Amino acid sequence: MRLAQKSLCLLLVATASLALLYLHVRSPKPYSTVDLRNRPGRAPEQLLGEPLLGPSNKYAHIPFRLKEEIVALLPRNSCSCEVAPGGKLPFPKQIFGQLYSLDFAAAFGPAELTRIRGSREQEYQSYRHRTQSPADQLLIVRANSPLEYPAQGVEVRPLRTILIPGLSLQAASSKLYKVTLTATRGTFAVAAAVEGVKAQGEGETRLSLSSTQRDNLNRQLQFVTYTNMLFHPNTADTVQFATDGHQASFTIRIRHAPTPKLYNPGSPGDDYNISALVTIATKTFLRYDKLRVLIASIRRFYPTVTIIIADDSQHPEPVGGPHIEQYFMPFGKGWFAGRNLAISQVTTKYVLWVDDDFIFTPRTRVEKLVDVLEKTSLDLV
Repeated sequence: MRLAQKSLCLLLVATASLALLYLHVRSPKPYSTVDLRNRPGRAPEQLLGEPLLGPSNKYAHIPFRLKEEIVALLPRNSCSCEVAPGGKLPFPKQIFGQLYSLDFAAAFGPAELTRIRGSREQEYQSYRHRTQSPADQLLIVRANSPLEYPAQGVEVRPLRTILIPGLSLQAASSKLYKVTLTATRGTFAVAAAVEGVKAQGEGETRLSLSSTQRDNLNRQLQFVTYTNMLFHPNTADTVQFATDGHQASFTIRIRHAPTPKLYNPGSPGDDYNISALVTIATKTFLRYDKLRVLIASIRRFYPTVTIIIADDSQHPEPVGGPHIEQYFMPFGKGWFAGRNLAISQVTTKYVLWVDDDFIFTPRTRVEKLVDVLEKTSLDLV
């Protein structure tokens, strides 16, 4: 009798343990999915407020004297395109050919120009959503200690000069106010001189500013420049910002900003223009029967999408048709070389890679793949 009771208790314990394990595995968890959609939501300006996003205009009334030699080093929001090459060289036409320039605004009609500008702006905003994050936003740390400084968002090109935004001192009353800036990969200077402020160490890695007037010192801090001196294509410099009894650190990112990659999205509409956005690429080897079946299935659903074929067969057979590009390779060059060749010829925003024995069906919806890539930060689907 006792043996039967013990067996029943063990069975109940085992059943209860298995039930709890099953509930634990089947219960939903908050971290089971990752949201990669680009949700515009509220802008950082709405979340943080203007005082945290840029330098203050509180000291704009204090006069200053610009230093033209320093101001000339700062980046400007302008560019000029020179048609003629620099310098005087013999036979310029023979070397450079016929030189000409094209007025973008005059090359298109008003309606077409408006459409092109709208399309470019849309593509640029899409590029920004995919590549930028709130970590790139300029954010100024207000003075919980007496020091105010930029926590993030300060960036300089290698060997170039910028103004450091957001530097300020909010110390209590004193006979003398003094701050120091120290860097390791660059030097400091001031783009303007403010009366009553003494600057020591211009052009060096350590800059000291002092004044008997706090507002004058803060006005001078608005003109502090940083110049990168040690070339590196992608790094950062840690700057030490200090005053009596307090010290803070912030980073200045040093890099060449990536060039925006803008693609032609095709004619505007409610649905994606797959022919303008996607190229289908494949590699074939001695399987032309499979390749022709693949092309026929693609043309059934996407008649104008470009198909690129890399072919390293010993006896290649031309595969003709509209929107088909076939590239012949040396015999047996291999799948990897063929893939590289095919992808190198893609000019659209996205490429769909398929094997030559793949078949498109009504369930093969390229639009869904494009929708994921357009609305998230993913690069591969």
